[in-house]
Order: sequence, then C-alpha cells, then structure tokens
Amino acid sequence: MFRKNAYYPYRAFKDRPYFKEFGELPDAERRWDTLSQMAMFSTLAEFGPPGTRSEDLASSPCGIHEAHLSTMVAEFFMRGQVVFHIAPALRSAFLSSDLGDATGADLKFPFDTFYVHLGADLGLTFNDGEARLEGAFLQSRDGKGISVALVGALTKEPPHVGYRGLESFHFFVNEDEMDVPLLDAIKKRLAEFARDPNEVKELNDWDGFSDEQKTNIQDHWAQHSREREFAMKNLTVTLTAMKLVANALLYLSQYPEDVETAWQEGTPRGYAEKFARQASDKKAQGKTLSRAQNEGFTIIRKVGKLFEQVEAKGTGDSPTPHLRRAHWRRQAYGPGLSQRKLMWIRAVRVLGGDQRERPYLMAASEVSSS
Repeated sequence: MFRKNAYYPYRAFKDRPYFKEFGELPDAERRWDTLSQMAMFSTLAEFGPPGTRSEDLASSPCGIHEAHLSTMVAEFFMRGQVVFHIAPALRSAFLSSDLGDATGADLKFPFDTFYVHLGADLGLTFNDGEARLEGAFLQSRDGKGISVALVGALTKEPPHVGYRGLESFHFFVNEDEMDVPLLDAIKKRLAEFARDPNEVKELNDWDGFSDEQKTNIQDHWAQHSREREFAMKNLTVTLTAMKLVANALLYLSQYPEDVETAWQEGTPRGYAEKFARQASDKKAQGKTLSRAQNEGFTIIRKVGKLFEQVEAKGTGDSPTPHLRRAHWRRQAYGPGLSQRKLMWIRAVRVLGGDQRERPYLMAASEVSSS
C-alpha cells in the first residue's frame, strides 16, 4: 500500500493520471513540451468547456502551474530522485538567519534537479491558503537561471482533480537577475507577476486598439486575475521558503560532510536490511529501492545531523539566554583583503556580559570571489 505521507514528489506522481498516459506514448512523442501540454489540458478539462472556465478563476493558475510542475516532477524521477531533508535544528537556525546580499549565483546546485523537503509542520500555506507548504523543487536552467516550484498538499478536499494544480506555485530567477541579492530578485519577479493591467504602459492609451482587440485583452487579464492575486499573496511564504532553501544550499557548499545518506524515517526494516545485504549487487539494490519507492519510502540526504548533535549538547547555564540571529556575510580575505567569500555566522546563545556574546564564526570554504 502506498504511504499517504510519502514525500511530495512520489504523491504527485501517483495522483496524476497523465503521467501514465505520457509513459505510454511512442518514444518519439515523449517530449517535455508534450508532457506540459498534457498536464495543462487535462487540468483545464476538469474545469469544463473553454467557454465556462472563466467562471472559475482558479482554472488558469491551476493549468499553468500544473504544466510547470509536471516537467519538474518528471525531471526529478529522470535525474536520480534526489531528496534533501533538512534536520529540524538546522532548519530552526536557518529561519532565524539573514541571507544578506547572497545572490542566485552564490548557490551551488549539487544536482541539476532535486527536491528540498522543508516540512509540513512549518505551518505555512500558499496560493491564498489553498495548499500547505512542504518543500520545493529546484532546477538549474543550464547555469542561466533557477526554476523553483513550491509544493504541498491541498488544505481541503478538492471538488475535482483539476484543483491539484493549486498544489504548486512556480517561479524563476532569470540569468540577468543571478547577481542581484536573491530575495530582492524574487520580490521583483513576483511583483511583475502581480502587476495590475492599469500599470502596463502599452495599455494606457486604448485608441490604437479595435473593439475586438480591447475585448480580447480585457478577457485575457480577467482570466489571469487569480494568478496575479496568488503572486501577490505568495510573496511572504515564498521569501521564507527561499531563505530556507538558499541557506541549505549555502550550508551544503561549505559543509558537504554534514550530509547523511540514509533511509527516511519510518521505512520498514525489511527494505533497509535487504538493501544493505545487496551492497555487492547494485542491480538488486536498484530493484529493492524501486519497490520501496512504489510504496512511498526512499533514501534521502539528511542535511544537518552533525549540527543537531552539537545543538543537542546545549551551550549555557544562564537563566536568561537569548539567540543571536545567524546570517551570511561577505568576508574580506586575500592580499590586501581585496577578495570576498561568504561566511556563515551561526545563531548562538548570548549570556549577558559573558564572552560568548561574540558570534562563533564557522570555518568556511571559498564560495565566491569578486
């Protein structure tokens, strides 16, 4: 039986019939553009005939975001099914961190496409409260930008499967925005998505448009009004999620040793033990892993186990400690301090006038230079 609380990528694949239909196509027809079209059209079909869809303003964002999600899910499965799970203690530190001027270019992608599990217990929702945030798909656009899809389960039972399009919110950072502080680039991108048609310069003067053109333009803006609303309302949750994701990637680039590859919590012992016994037979291991994944269990990369162990030891005995926020800083180094590298200053407990007021600067490898 499939595990209901499996990681989102596995649930998404199980819940969407068009993936099976896509897999049954002739080899020559199994292209990414075909898959995205199948995802969009099957989603829109659930909302009824084209003439009636405008009555449900969710149809447009459902179709568009589902189309983007479909290719990211497919890429996830094609490229190794990589899941990063952030340890709770490290996630808490990231939540109190400040990314500062870290940019998209500072993020080193360990894989072209992967999934970062943030945790449904964050209590964050997106798409105007329709979905509960669980994680994010990340995809490198051939070094020319970043594609992101925030994902999570719907907060209530949908009237039909087309509403599963509200389980994701897709956006991207362009190549020319990669050197801009990441959160600023995202704010700009979502502001463009949420732009009011009255702010579009080309539409300030209607004299150059025919009546038919005016009607088509107005209908188009009306159909996409829900998308603009989502972009505006998703700003806060998107920035929080991306702060977590970016911190995780920066942490990975500096502390690759703090990643443990292991079966996810709750995996039946039989799978783990059988997999271990098959260490000398990769083909057999692959079959065991595939069977486990079909039930919703998989091998993950847990980030922050060493960090958890350090935090569990505790740091102080003062009755009134408080937490100094963690943040990233560009640290001067090299001849004449002319170069820069990102340094992560950990969140630490501050105990009154104790010398531990000074932040603990963790050793860091070079991430970028200028």
